[in-house]
Amino acid sequence: MRPGAAAATLAGVLAAGCGAQTPAPAPAPPAPPAVANANGVDMCTILSGPELTALGVQLDTGKQFSQGGVVGCRWRGQSFTLSLERDNATLAGYQAHRQDPKFFNFMDNNVNGRAGAHFGVVPNGSQCAQLIDGGSVSLSVSVVAPANATAQPIEPCAEALRIAQMIEPRLPKAAK
Repeated sequence: MRPGAAAATLAGVLAAGCGAQTPAPAPAPPAPPAVANANGVDMCTILSGPELTALGVQLDTGKQFSQGGVVGCRWRGQSFTLSLERDNATLAGYQAHRQDPKFFNFMDNNVNGRAGAHFGVVPNGSQCAQLIDGGSVSLSVSVVAPANATAQPIEPCAEALRIAQMIEPRLPKAAK
């Protein structure tokens, strides 16, 4: 056999062998489950008084608010301020503005398998909003750590996600 023919044959065998061992492409991750419209969710009552107290908020500091399509409640605690909100902007609407300079460290995530995202609203990381997909609305848990906290300091995004995980099972689910 001529050297050129042997090299061509060997190259063909190697190529065929390599092609046979190529792993199949990884399956795409499953799409987040469909969600029901959470437009009627009252974020001011979604957690009970004892649950809020266990989180460290002071119930007597609760304030309701409604402005610019955002409806919710805010409470102060020793180590953070907590806001629970329903916003007429969707999660996808927020995601489309992830590069907006008013959002810091915008990251997609999930809350118990439901699509979500979190971002800071101040550069020093002392405030974090955890969004939860609510269909035609977004639901938000916002945690602000005060600069002069006397209690154990918290990590706002971790605390917001933990509280969102408490809320998510109470949200409407899509019919199957």
